[in-house]
Amino acid sequence: MDLTIRHDGFEMTEAIDLHVRDRLAAALNQHEGHVSAVAITVRDENGPKGGVDKSCQVQVDLDFHREPVLVKKLHENMYLAVTEAADAVKRTVGRLVGKAKEHR
Repeated sequence: MDLTIRHDGFEMTEAIDLHVRDRLAAALNQHEGHVSAVAITVRDENGPKGGVDKSCQVQVDLDFHREPVLVKKLHENMYLAVTEAADAVKRTVGRLVGKAKEHR
């Protein structure tokens, strides 16, 4: 699985990078055989203004699905934005893999 992490509007720390990798690995490990690539963008939308402006966007390319899975979550806390995005990706990919197995 090819994993790319981008960041914008803040300095990426080792702790955030590790959190992103851990959460996405946990979310996709069950279906890793179907995942060809994952692109994650974490961003501070408003910079120092604060607020609900931390975003995590995840794009997952699946080997059996034409359109990528795209999820974006906003939160005031970057760690929670990442966690919520990973949870949504897990549900969506799981549902698509289940449907693909039904059609075989």
